[in-house]
Amino acid sequence: MAKSNFPPLLHLSFVLQQTADEMLEQETGVGLSAARIMSVLDKTKPVSQRDIAVQLRQTESNVSRQLHNMKKAGLVNITRNKKDSRQRDVTLTSKGLSHYQNAEKLLKRQQTKFLKILNTGEAKILDQAAQRLS
Repeated sequence: MAKSNFPPLLHLSFVLQQTADEMLEQETGVGLSAARIMSVLDKTKPVSQRDIAVQLRQTESNVSRQLHNMKKAGLVNITRNKKDSRQRDVTLTSKGLSHYQNAEKLLKRQQTKFLKILNTGEAKILDQAAQRLS
């Protein structure tokens, strides 16, 4: 098989995302995109749809589509903002919180497993670089 000229870090990022998405779907019924959205939500304090999009560096329309599916699945509550009716406020449901906690454990386990293929120094450097870049 011919070696690709695709940038290795982008390829690695893609592989990790695909692997995480498949694992989450199989084990929690929630994909990586939904888990990312849930990571910025709270059960008691509403977060605006716009703020979610900004924090995740996604378009509002992409977040809106994802939230619509998540609401149907009972993972989030979406309400109109009392001060600005054009805004939507989002909170996690109990079911959403439970799904997110499971997803977070699985993702941490996946990261630990991935880092174990490196020696301790390499793993530390990669972890520090990822923290700085994200």
